[in-house]
Amino acid sequence: MSTSSANPDKRVVSFFIWDPELERKIDCEVKMIDGISKLLHVVTTVEQTIECNKALILSQQRMLAFMAEIRRKQQNLLQRDDTNLEPTKATVTLSDIRLPLQWSKMKKAKTDQKKFAVFCLARIGCEIIDTQLKFIDKHSTEVIFTDQLVFENVSQNFEFHLEVYALNKSLAVSSAGKDFADRYSYFSTFGSPRLRRKEPENAKTEQQKQSKFVLIARTTYTKENVHKMPKIRSLTIEPPQENPLMQLPIDGSCMSRFLIQPLCYTRSGTFAGIVQNNNRSYSCILTGGFLNGEEIMRDDYVEPNRISIPITPDTLILSRNDHLSFSIYNRGFDQEDFFVHDLFTLNMWIQALQQHIVDIRAWIMTAEHMPSSRRYSYQPTIASISMTPLTKKPTLRTKARSLDNLHQTGISSRPIPMITFNSSKNLSYTSDQYSTDDDNDNDDESVLHTKL
Repeated sequence: MSTSSANPDKRVVSFFIWDPELERKIDCEVKMIDGISKLLHVVTTVEQTIECNKALILSQQRMLAFMAEIRRKQQNLLQRDDTNLEPTKATVTLSDIRLPLQWSKMKKAKTDQKKFAVFCLARIGCEIIDTQLKFIDKHSTEVIFTDQLVFENVSQNFEFHLEVYALNKSLAVSSAGKDFADRYSYFSTFGSPRLRRKEPENAKTEQQKQSKFVLIARTTYTKENVHKMPKIRSLTIEPPQENPLMQLPIDGSCMSRFLIQPLCYTRSGTFAGIVQNNNRSYSCILTGGFLNGEEIMRDDYVEPNRISIPITPDTLILSRNDHLSFSIYNRGFDQEDFFVHDLFTLNMWIQALQQHIVDIRAWIMTAEHMPSSRRYSYQPTIASISMTPLTKKPTLRTKARSLDNLHQTGISSRPIPMITFNSSKNLSYTSDQYSTDDDNDNDDESVLHTKL
């Protein structure tokens, strides 16, 4: 009680939820705003004034973002549902930002009045990243930002907000004698003792310093806007300012590259283990929308068989606890059965496959726009192979030799095992030694539908 009575103006941000980290960040930004406001009274150069105004608006936006995050957590406190699987996170990158200029909008302005300081502010949730300041004049045709704005651990329902701020250099520092006296006067900086006693209690909040940077335009990105190449996007221009010199003459569009890299595609593997398929043991790994497996061989001189089964949003997982097995079924193709040694391993595989289906369903539109990755197009590949019968090519009985072993003889060659598709769309593995087909089981199966 004594603490609350001593500080009646203290912010109460933890009535429903207590987040000490957000409270600490808000207090830090409040101190930053107070320090920058005092620093603006003593700076003398235009560059210092511009940097202080940029730091001021960044601190103000961060404080507003932290307070909005607390309100969001309070609203979602009673709506939290942990029954459904959550998609994996992603890395979001915005780069190659270009803003075209139209100086014809400032025909009446003088040459010295056509100089601006421009920067961009990006925000996802309560995380804010800014670009470097760019100084332009009437000879500039566009504003080019070479920064890469990278956000880590972004959820699939994100909104990427991009805002463009500008400040006319002729308005950064006023040369009037009154403003000069106000900046360097002791009483204007610290206040007169008599005036302090006459000040109302809320005068401190009314005298809070505001940044001279002006919000010019904004736009919003979602996961549907992803593209691997720079693309032209529309901007929402803010209403004109009272002073026309404060308005940056930009067009209603910008060019940028917006990339999303989900962890389910970028990680080397989400789950790995040993399973049995057609009486063969495979070392399998689940990654990038595929279940890839390589046969475990005891003979190093025999080429192992490999399998690659696509995991799509429509894939069904069938579990049979009595046989310690699970099956992967894709529409239009026969199911593939896999066996494990214990029930714990079976549950781990089922959980990993369900999670991977949820991840693929949430981020499937970003797969073809990822840099340096194969495209997620499983259906055309399987259809072309199933319609065209594969024939085994004759094995070459010769082998290239270097100059050192040119006279060496007795180089052996071994047949290459191949994978073919029969008319019933059953996947069969053929080699020179044996051939196996999928067995038909009439046991009861439980289909697991993955719910997002």
